[in-house]
Order: sequence, then C-alpha cells, then structure tokens
Amino acid sequence: MPRTKKPAGTAVDRRNGRQAEIAPLQSVARFDLPDRAGDWRGETVQAWAKFWADPVAAALTEVDEVVLLRWADHLDRAAQLVAEADLAPVAKGSMGQPVENPKYGIASRAMGVVEKCEAQLGIGALNRARLGIAIISEKAALEDVNRRYMQPATTEEDEDDPRD
Repeated sequence: MPRTKKPAGTAVDRRNGRQAEIAPLQSVARFDLPDRAGDWRGETVQAWAKFWADPVAAALTEVDEVVLLRWADHLDRAAQLVAEADLAPVAKGSMGQPVENPKYGIASRAMGVVEKCEAQLGIGALNRARLGIAIISEKAALEDVNRRYMQPATTEEDEDDPRD
C-alpha cells in the first residue's frame, strides 16, 4: 500500500515549490579576478564581467568565491587549450598514425568542471531554475502592481459600489 502524501507545509522543502526571489543587483561583495602566472584571456575577462552584471550574482556569499574562481580558471584553461589545439588539430600518435590533438581532451575535461561550477553558481537559465532562483528583472512592473493595490480608489464609479 503506498504512503499517503504529507499535508501542505510539512514537506521536506518548506517552500513547497516557491522560488527564492532575487532583486536586481543589490550591494554585493564583488570578488576580484585574481592574477595568475599568465594573463587571463579576453573571453574569461568578458565572462567575469557579464557574470557580475547578472542579477544572480546578488545571491553569492564569500563562501562561493572558491567555486567562482574555479569556474573562471577552468574557463580560461579550456579556451587556451582549444586555441593551442586549433593551431595543430591533428597530432602524430604512438604508432605514427594521425590522431586528434590531446589538448582537445584536456579542454573537454576543463569544460566539464566549468559546467559543474555553472550548475552551482546558477549560470544559465536552466541552472537558475534548478536552484529555484527567480530573478525579478522588471522593477517597474513590480512598482506598478504595488501602486495599483496600495492606492485607495478615488473614482465616482467606486464610490457608488454597493459592496462597500
């Protein structure tokens, strides 16, 4: 016999499907992109800037800095390796046969780390949805809703309403 469902409000997830709402860019402790032995590639610097321009960055805390730096480091590493491998896409194998440049495989593993970090950080629409983050991007629309419900009715039509 199957178990009965728990009553509303007693499930493990107390939000019962409600999504956490994040307002657009409040004051957030922004982490600086650290210097590594070499220079960061332009793609990495752009991705870093775009991440901080996204409202999901408002959900970060100091603990997330490690994951964010891992994301940027592996993103940079993957871009660098692909650029190097593209110069010589075919390499010579152990028996002299043509094989794919092994740097592509290393870049692919680095992108795997990038994708795992993106899932943790909520980068991408699906990852945000999986984390239960709904970004309020239309502040004006929210203000309109608040204004509509907070202002008292002042029209003649409302004064003659029999429900009052």
